[in-house]
Amino acid sequence: MRRTTSARLLAASALLPLTLAGCGLLGGDGQAEYGAQQRSIAVDAGERFTLSLPASPALGEHWYLAGPRPDAAVLKYRGKREDVHGSPEGITGGGEGTEYFDFTAVKSGTTQVKMLHCPMARCSSAAEAEASASPVPTATGTPGDVAEYFVYKITVR
Repeated sequence: MRRTTSARLLAASALLPLTLAGCGLLGGDGQAEYGAQQRSIAVDAGERFTLSLPASPALGEHWYLAGPRPDAAVLKYRGKREDVHGSPEGITGGGEGTEYFDFTAVKSGTTQVKMLHCPMARCSSAAEAEASASPVPTATGTPGDVAEYFVYKITVR
């Protein structure tokens, strides 16, 4: 019995660093990842983190970093990348994916990151969406069927 308990504790302790980093999940590169539901984020100066957002790029669903950009003295934007998972059998262009927006906390302060969600070919850039779709802020954690903003409050300690 003791051996089973020890094995469970060892397994749990080995998985803990893979699942949590503060309040965000750890990504494959070891930095914290925050999703669409986590709108208030606190990080330490020098910390690298990612906004990880669900998307189907093959179907024209994208995210964009919208203006105004975060305060560069507080937060540095490092770029965007995406991961598209295989499409379900028999469905061309299907499949789910994730778009990642990478940041580095520069120094203590607070800033906002404004993300624009463009569902299913509704817009091809933040500028186009702002000019034609009139996106609105959303309070939910789930992207909808219209262009909308997700605003994140980032506090650097």
